[in-house]
Amino acid sequence: MASKDKGTSLSRRGFMKTTGALGAGAFLSQNLTSSPKTVEAQSSRIREPRTGPLQTYLTFSDDPVTTMDVNLCLQRKDAESAMVYYDTVSRGGDKDAYTMSCKAEHYQSLLELWDRRSLFRADLRGLKPGTTYYFIAGDEKYGFGEERSFRTLPGGDAPVRFLNGGDMNVGPRAEKLLQYAGQQDADFLVIGGDLPYVNGLYFDYWKWIKWFQLQDKLLHTGGRMVPLVTAIGNHETNSFASDDLFMRSPFYMTYFGRQNQGPESVYHSHKFGDNIALIMLDSGHLIPHAGEQAQWLEQELEKYKDVKYKFAAYHVPLYPAYRPFDGSPSVAAREHWLPLFDKYGLTVGLEHHDHVFKRTKPLKGNQVVAEGEGTVYIGDGTFGVDPRKMDDKPLHWYNEKQSGTAHFWVIDANKDGLELKAIDENGVEIDRFSL
Repeated sequence: MASKDKGTSLSRRGFMKTTGALGAGAFLSQNLTSSPKTVEAQSSRIREPRTGPLQTYLTFSDDPVTTMDVNLCLQRKDAESAMVYYDTVSRGGDKDAYTMSCKAEHYQSLLELWDRRSLFRADLRGLKPGTTYYFIAGDEKYGFGEERSFRTLPGGDAPVRFLNGGDMNVGPRAEKLLQYAGQQDADFLVIGGDLPYVNGLYFDYWKWIKWFQLQDKLLHTGGRMVPLVTAIGNHETNSFASDDLFMRSPFYMTYFGRQNQGPESVYHSHKFGDNIALIMLDSGHLIPHAGEQAQWLEQELEKYKDVKYKFAAYHVPLYPAYRPFDGSPSVAAREHWLPLFDKYGLTVGLEHHDHVFKRTKPLKGNQVVAEGEGTVYIGDGTFGVDPRKMDDKPLHWYNEKQSGTAHFWVIDANKDGLELKAIDENGVEIDRFSL
């Protein structure tokens, strides 16, 4: 899988060796208007653990039925003994009682220029399908966190429930929505970009700390962690001139740039049992719609052509509910992706970016078609940000419903069909439909 243009830009390691922390810090902050004291004041508002990982979160880079990636942000890069200890029964945090362990690998990143915090990942393999695992993570020097748990996907044609939303931020509305999301007993959460709204800038990194704290506090089901599957949005990137994806999006790429079995990339795909294929795309924020990404998209759709339910998730909608239909990212997506969606029978497009609620009619060939003959596109990204007003917006020709309502989607898939419902910030169901 291609991941980035090589160009003539320096590698991350070479860049840091050449410029040092001062130069890389200047890159990250760009037009920095906040003083060091302001930055210190912002970060001091966010209390972090004194021992154990600063952040712990789950992702997939392989089969979610038998694997899990446990990601750790630790206090220092010299934590060479970072480990995950795990078992199928609770051991109450007693490190020596767990029957399995996995060493976590360190990934050098620009994140270390903040305060030497570093990212580690333990790739847990050979897990049992549909099984809850209990684990502790950390290292001998800085300590281990409290016991946590996760559940592998069941596999086969067993029912699967997942959530979708995008455009989150770190305010009270995001907290409310995450609270209801955490009550859904979901197998995983698909986030379609614009996570904490940091724009790849160094002085706003404190928002990432707050964002992870919200996930950790609210996105649990009886203490069980929900894995994250993410796409990149425009607010994950900066305007720095570089072909290196980690320079353009230092924090997103550090945290979520390895959600695949190949090299680092912003687009990736996953198969959840027999019936669900999910393709995550970049709406031109780091990689153009056309070229290598479109070629990869066709390759993945061909690979999954016999999978019953095919989903694609990305940030900018093909069929926007608020922004102009002829906006350049939407036009590019309809030009380069829509023919492939139609050819391979994409079931649902998960769209974001517009900060409203919408559900389209079934669409194919850029026209409304009969139910079951086209793709339904849902969105449009209000999983925490303030929704835009839609009172003066006429109903688009392609939309079944639209409104200025913050929400997330709950998607249930089984061998007999799909059930999709939208939940608003008060926990009220505002839409439901079946496919």
